Amino acid sequence: MSTSTIPPRPLYPPSPPGIARYREQFTTLGIFLFLGFLPWIPIFGWVDIFDTSNNFGRGNLAFVFAYGAAAVGFNLLVGYSGTLGLAVAGLFAIGAYGTAILTAPSGVREAQVGYDWPFFLSLPVVCIAAAIIGVVIGFPAARLKGFFLAIATLALGDLIIKIISLDEKVWSGLKTNGGTGKQVPQFRIPGLDRELSYYMLSLGALFVAMVAYAILTNRRLGRTLKAVRDIDIATGPLGISSTYYKLVAFGLSAFAAALGGAMWAQNISFAQPATFETDMLVFLLVVLIVGGLSHKWGPLIGAIIFVYLRQELQSTRKLLFLILGIILMLAVLILPSGVASLPKRFRDSRWAKDLQRRLETLTDFSL
Repeated sequence: MSTSTIPPRPLYPPSPPGIARYREQFTTLGIFLFLGFLPWIPIFGWVDIFDTSNNFGRGNLAFVFAYGAAAVGFNLLVGYSGTLGLAVAGLFAIGAYGTAILTAPSGVREAQVGYDWPFFLSLPVVCIAAAIIGVVIGFPAARLKGFFLAIATLALGDLIIKIISLDEKVWSGLKTNGGTGKQVPQFRIPGLDRELSYYMLSLGALFVAMVAYAILTNRRLGRTLKAVRDIDIATGPLGISSTYYKLVAFGLSAFAAALGGAMWAQNISFAQPATFETDMLVFLLVVLIVGGLSHKWGPLIGAIIFVYLRQELQSTRKLLFLILGIILMLAVLILPSGVASLPKRFRDSRWAKDLQRRLETLTDFSL
């Protein structure tokens, strides 16, 4: 047979026909619509921590969404590019403090004074500034790997928190109120009370982060970041600048971290530098690793697990960190792809495949 008659093989598998190709998008939209209407359909009353019929449950879910939004960007950096950047706590603090300073009214006491900007103007400004700082952090870190990269980015993230705590000693216009803490002005959506406002704001932030994540990872950026992660040594001869793509991942991760930090600050109403030190980094690592690296819904699942444990064990802080440490070790050893990978592991298991064969035999009436 002539080679000219052989049809070319497609580079990527063809998309499913008809409406099936949009199944993932419809699923995502359905989940967010469900979460949006959840305060008016409180079906989780049997779980006090997430009971949306009261402000306590709404506040906890708002924390879930805020941590989830930050972890989505963290997932892009660690899960897709394979870059263990640990400056996320400092970038999270930029989102919290940045929006608090810009939106606070002027001419009031030191703990509240700010620049009186509108909330929806200050939010993108702070996130873009955090993205630029993330790229700056990525420049020296992009040449490092493994343990050295983790230590360098951890130190740079801690430096951000130290600058926030110094306040007037760094710059008189910083207005962070030093280590004492900063009062966060609450933005209220017209027609909603305070608790519903930060619930919807946090849900909107998570939606933006996850939609952006889905779009970016399904295009060239996602495939290239995977190549940088898996075959870094070969990307140079292929004409791919691994440094450039790592910097892009740093910037996008910083943007999402600041977005999550801003939503977290809206919920908690008060920001303090000590909150963003090692504790916040551990919390976000638990959210990411337990939820599932490189999984779209991993950050949300991990955030639900973490917030539930934090509320259940809030009276015993040492026990909380002990349990979080045990969960992290178990996740790394037993479930390295996180809780989000359990459905796929079940489908690929020998038991599930054997069950599927038996069901196919029972429903085969052609014999």
